[in-house]
Amino acid sequence: MFNSLHSVEKVTYPLILLVLLIGSMTAVISPDYYTKVLAKEDGPIEWLTVVGLLLSLCVAINRVISLRKSKNAGFLAVWAFLALVCFFGAGEEISWGQRIFNIESSEWFKQNNAQQETNLHNLIVEGKKVNKVIFSTLLGLALLTYLLVFTFAYRKSTGFKGFCDTLGVPIAHYHQVIAWFTIAIIAQVLIKDVSRSSELFESAAVFVFLLNISFPYNRSIFAK
Repeated sequence: MFNSLHSVEKVTYPLILLVLLIGSMTAVISPDYYTKVLAKEDGPIEWLTVVGLLLSLCVAINRVISLRKSKNAGFLAVWAFLALVCFFGAGEEISWGQRIFNIESSEWFKQNNAQQETNLHNLIVEGKKVNKVIFSTLLGLALLTYLLVFTFAYRKSTGFKGFCDTLGVPIAHYHQVIAWFTIAIIAQVLIKDVSRSSELFESAAVFVFLLNISFPYNRSIFAK
């Protein structure tokens, strides 16, 4: 399997594993250091997530621009949506630069945001955090559907394959699916009791996502 990987994947996978090992071992040995240094707001793990999202944003924008004359509107809309998701995700991670530029939150965000910051994922609506309902539960279900349904249905159903290729849906390789679940087991199971363990999952997962959209199983449909 290793020989079939793209050269970028051969470099990126070991780096992802290294981040996971350092993060998880630190969380086990010194949970306090992990929480207050590695996984803190604007800490190294969070900035890795931002970098991964910005790189993914570049890939999505490049697909829209380079294929705008050869692909249908639905195809371009899917990639424009992915670009928007990556941009939104990166902005939310750093609270749209609020902490960087020392911008004070409005009174509304102070009253309705769990961290009193200018972002949506920490909003509290009727006593429930938007992050838990939308960004954890719904996004998690969507990811499982993509990995467990799309990955296998694409290879089994000619009709579904045609649907995905027409809309430019990037399909995961099996090794990418394995990478997703490996990250989830390490960051969401082994160190789940450590505060901010989800930050480690996000930082590693976003780079698998980057590989997923850059080198998908159906990569040939993205040729100019």
